[in-house]
Formats: sequence, structure tokens, C-alpha cells
Amino acid sequence: MAGARDPFWNRLLEVSDVLVYSFDFEVLERPLGVEAYATEAPWLPAFVVPDATVSVVGRNGMGAVYASCQRDAIQCCLHIDPRGTVVRVGDDLQQVVALVVALPYWPELLAQYPGGGLSALRDVAQRLEREACDDFLQLPAAREELQTFLQLPTLADPVRHLYELAFEQPPVTVWSPHGWRYESQVLRGWASP
Repeated sequence: MAGARDPFWNRLLEVSDVLVYSFDFEVLERPLGVEAYATEAPWLPAFVVPDATVSVVGRNGMGAVYASCQRDAIQCCLHIDPRGTVVRVGDDLQQVVALVVALPYWPELLAQYPGGGLSALRDVAQRLEREACDDFLQLPAAREELQTFLQLPTLADPVRHLYELAFEQPPVTVWSPHGWRYESQVLRGWASP
């Protein structure tokens, strides 16, 4: 997990306005403990990841949070939203930001995925990419600048990367303090591919 003195975290804070405006990713000034999300509210997900150390590192405009989880030697980052869904989005914060920069519409991509494997996900991604670039002509340039400035890991195939995270990684159990379990966004409404 990154800390306030981490060079990557400092670079994120320097470009936080671009990340929020263009990529709907707000990095927090400092990571928050999960206790900050212990009370259910319509705009905040309340959650617990059993037997894990959890820090909330970012959020988006819809009230979802990005959480870094560590249990034993295993680390992952999750996207947890107020609708009760959870998606694994990387192993660490750098991978998460790389995914968000490559596919800023990734939540919509998973929400619109009709099932049918990687090729179907690619079809939806191509359409969403066209729409995003039509709405924000500077998106490709902003991506390049952020990838360079933040020294992000290269995702040769971001759609495949998202597919592998969402469908092929073992699920992480996330509970509400009220006793219900968060569900995988990608498995609602169809069988796992």
C-alpha cells in the first residue's frame, strides 16, 4: 500500500485534478482506514474484508471506493460501490491507476458486458472508447501524459487485463457490517464465462 511519502502517491496528488476530471478517479490525500466506511450511507459503501488490512485509497464520483487489501502475503485492490458490488481491479495502486487511465469507462464496460467471453467485452470496449474520445478529444493525449508522468506499468491489452481481473481471479469476500455480502458486478445476471 502506498503512503503519503511514497513518490508515486506524491505524483498522483500532483495530477489529481486531471485524474478526477478526465478519469473519474479521486486519489485521497492520505489513505483512510476502513472504519471511515463503517456507517452505511446512500453515497458511501460500508464494508468489511474479513481477516485483511484495508485502506481506502481513492473514490469516484458515484460514491464507490478503491480499497487496498492485504491478507498474509496476498495484496489486491478492489472497487466497492454503494450498490453492493465489488470488482478486483489490480494487485496494487499503480495497476489500478494504469487500468483507470487505459479504460476510464471500465465500470460501464463491465455493466454493459453481455457475456460471451473476451471478444464480446472487446466489442463493447471499442464502442465505449469511440464515445469517450468523441466526448473528450484530448483523452488520448491525457493518457499518454499521465502514463509517462506517473510511470505507470504498461498494460499491453487493457481489455484482456480487466477480463482476467474480473473473471479469472479468485473472488475476495467483502461483507456489509449489516450482514449481507457484496456481489461481483460481472456475475449479476449471467453465468460466469
